[in-house]
Amino acid sequence: MTNERAGGVAGATSREFASGQKIFGRYTLVKVIGRGGMGIVWLARDEELERDVALKFLPDLMIQDHAVFDQLKRETKRCLELTHPHIVRIHDFVHDERSGCISMEYIDGETLSNLRAEKERKVFEPDEIATWTSQLCDALDYAHNHAKIIHCDLKPANLMVNQQGELKISDFGIARSLGDSVSRLTAEQGRSGTLVYMSPQQLNGERCTHLDDIYSLGATIYELLTSKPPFYSGNIDRQICERVAPSMTERRKELDIEPALVPQVWEDGVAACLAKDPSQRPQSVAEVAQRLQLAPGPTRISRAPVKKSNRKALLAGGIAAISLLVLAGLYFGALKRQAKPVSQSAAIPEKSIAVLPFENREGDLAHFDTAL
Repeated sequence: MTNERAGGVAGATSREFASGQKIFGRYTLVKVIGRGGMGIVWLARDEELERDVALKFLPDLMIQDHAVFDQLKRETKRCLELTHPHIVRIHDFVHDERSGCISMEYIDGETLSNLRAEKERKVFEPDEIATWTSQLCDALDYAHNHAKIIHCDLKPANLMVNQQGELKISDFGIARSLGDSVSRLTAEQGRSGTLVYMSPQQLNGERCTHLDDIYSLGATIYELLTSKPPFYSGNIDRQICERVAPSMTERRKELDIEPALVPQVWEDGVAACLAKDPSQRPQSVAEVAQRLQLAPGPTRISRAPVKKSNRKALLAGGIAAISLLVLAGLYFGALKRQAKPVSQSAAIPEKSIAVLPFENREGDLAHFDTAL
């Protein structure tokens, strides 16, 4: 049994937890699977629903700041509505007087940040990330246009790849509130690690919009293909606001990455995302996908389940139709025999159709649904 406490000032929590410990009356802690400036993440077993979950514990600062705590609680509830195959599902917001956490879908996999670092040259090639980028764009488009939720902290470390090779966006919709809770500390101790993915507008404290997510999307792709974000050393704040990042091909040449050449459609698409002026960026994630010439994702079709009353109606209608077919067969068979009499010597033994009694199994429709 091991004890764990979140590290870092911003992510610190004074409460210690141990593997095997049961908390909030339903979660049994298994092991720590992540930690950072925003808190510590445990793999846990939800005993009530009998499933594995990830518990993201909140820093003490947030527990003590009631205004920010309430804001995060509201935004977490909004994110319960995010149901997309490429977005990590948020299950619940649980807390007591000493600690709080967000229960979310557990993804058995790795972040794109770690997967890139494990590669021999520390970079991906465009064809290697094309499917993931398409899935990422599909998820962002759904969140922006259907759920009206902005991520505000898009980066390779928030992009998970599961054992099936599918991409999942984590921390959707909660990054802004978590950032607000530690803003006074980061102002004193320096910027957080997400600075390098921020747009000039987000860096200047303006309210986050979907166009900031599009900038961060460009910065994320830039890093995956070059091993570095657009600006990563020196006065990053000033460079983000004033300088134009070198092309990805130029950056790969600087870092002696072969082959250096990045396809022009990727160069143009990413450069557009990184435009300083939001009005010059692609105005939707769908436009980004189009510029990158990505294959469209699967069509999302919502189908309502068939109600039990409808199933009964289908069953009754099916039985009636079968009965009519049987009776019609008997009737027209009789007419045929009357219209074309044959001699006794040439007669063929008459065939008959038997209508057997059957048991009404209306209450058990599972076997009938498939047939209908």
